Amino acid sequence: MTVTQRSTSPELPLSSSVMNISPGVAAEMLTRNHENRPLDRGRVAHLRDAIRRGEWLISHQGIAFAGSWVDSRLLDGQHRLEAIRQSGQIVPVLVFENVPSEAFSVMDTGRSRTASTVLAMQGEHDASLLAAAIRHVHLFKTMPDAEWKGHSSRLTNAQVLTFLEANRKEVVEACGVARLMSKERLIIPTAAAVGYYSTREASPGVDQESWVQGVTTGADLSPGDPRLALRNALISLGTGSSGRRRSDSRGQLGLYLKAWNAWVLQKPVRQLRFQHGEKMPKPVHVLPGGLPATRAE
Repeated sequence: MTVTQRSTSPELPLSSSVMNISPGVAAEMLTRNHENRPLDRGRVAHLRDAIRRGEWLISHQGIAFAGSWVDSRLLDGQHRLEAIRQSGQIVPVLVFENVPSEAFSVMDTGRSRTASTVLAMQGEHDASLLAAAIRHVHLFKTMPDAEWKGHSSRLTNAQVLTFLEANRKEVVEACGVARLMSKERLIIPTAAAVGYYSTREASPGVDQESWVQGVTTGADLSPGDPRLALRNALISLGTGSSGRRRSDSRGQLGLYLKAWNAWVLQKPVRQLRFQHGEKMPKPVHVLPGGLPATRAE
């Protein structure tokens, strides 16, 4: 496939073609990389891992050269090429040649589509929370005791969509409950969504209505009730309007799970803490008969 359009050099019209780029060819192309911005290694790792998972798809975002790719300057695509080089795999890429050099100043200045944008475009309700909840469920399952930041904490849009397809009912329900629980800005919605999702998954037979109602309203809770302890712990963190710094989603999730485990095991709790660097609790797994099969760590 080749297309042409008007160029500043009539003898060298802009052209594009799909090339199967191997790691070796990618390395050769990168030798034409001059005066580009510094490489973002996190972005490279994100793309490399997506290639290895088989998520690479041809799109309009390709590789651009000032002339022939064989002997001219690379204008755009250094991150994609470095990801291919590191992946060890051959992938198809749209390559543009004879791109006017003046186009370099306006390349790659836009923002890529986030998972929430993709979900919204597909008509999903509350797309931002939905995308955040899916990402944090993934982090809770794969790296619960690590810092949830850096390239290893990212998900591709394909991963988000795959998770949603497989767990739509559960994650949508969790987001709805999270909006209810965070109505008074007591808890970060993402933390509530992951907490509800993970506890429902661990113990699907537990009726969580009284748990949600107690945490949400605080009505008729006695001292020692884990739901009251959770509310007090969250209140002590402050809200966005109080001027005090709120805990992050991971910290609030840790509090949520500690309180839920105590509630299921009927253990009184008067004060909850989740320290920085502390291991993430695992939800108690409750057997159909109502007895816990595993206890919280």
